[in-house]
Amino acid sequence: MSHGAGRIASVLVAVVSDEQGGGALQPLDPAGAPAGVPEPVTDLAAAMAGRERVEQPRWIWASGATLYPALLRAGVRVERCHDVELTEALLLGHAGRWGEPRALAAAWARLTGAPVPADPPPRVAAPPGDGQAALFDAVPGPPGPGLTALTRVYADQLERIAATAQPGRFRLLVAAESAGALIAAEMGAAGLPWRADVHDAVLAELLGEPSPVGGPPRRLAELAARIADAFGVRQVHADSPAELLRAFARAGVELPNTRAWVLRGVDHPAVPLVLEYKELYRIWTAHG
Repeated sequence: MSHGAGRIASVLVAVVSDEQGGGALQPLDPAGAPAGVPEPVTDLAAAMAGRERVEQPRWIWASGATLYPALLRAGVRVERCHDVELTEALLLGHAGRWGEPRALAAAWARLTGAPVPADPPPRVAAPPGDGQAALFDAVPGPPGPGLTALTRVYADQLERIAATAQPGRFRLLVAAESAGALIAAEMGAAGLPWRADVHDAVLAELLGEPSPVGGPPRRLAELAARIADAFGVRQVHADSPAELLRAFARAGVELPNTRAWVLRGVDHPAVPLVLEYKELYRIWTAHG
């Protein structure tokens, strides 16, 4: 159901962790104000999983990078969230203050007129499938400001978004940023599929077979020969900018460098071959 132009009505639930497996949930109204009493829970993952199955709320949390990996370790995935930390960064950037502290503690301090603390150091990501970490690890530094601060900062962010020149677009940006954080955490938890044989097959398709005596693969060797033919010489080391500059100079083309944007402005039969060589050479040196 729509709720105003460019907005979709949904169940809103603020969530904080006590970093010992429990925490608290707080239903919110569309303006970010509490809609009922907070619900303390001893098993935060189970409580959120139950709400996710029934209501699929938009979760309001301080930082998905901090909270969501622990939920994923418990087997809980969520569909939607509002990431206060990421949203604060967007709002600060919009106000010309990019780089200022963006964590919930900093946003709460700005809202209440207190000294603004620096952001805590980022957590080191656990390897995919790592089951040794505690479900909810403690965040370095002092305890977070809590549920009241979270809900009030969220309400303040809604007001600041509404005051932008195009609030509908800004809400969409916030939703996309928060969704991107969910995806990043899920990818970090699951890892990326990898097969060496598929990797080698892709490289072989792009670069040709490896040289039996070492050196560039077949496709690069063929391109190097064609580049030399285009310059009318026996050999050109196409991976050498200095040698390419000399070859172009002998052809009457003086260049400041061999960057792709410079070469694209040159009318010479070697140019498309050099550009293709440079692209494939980067792939070979990075992945071959």
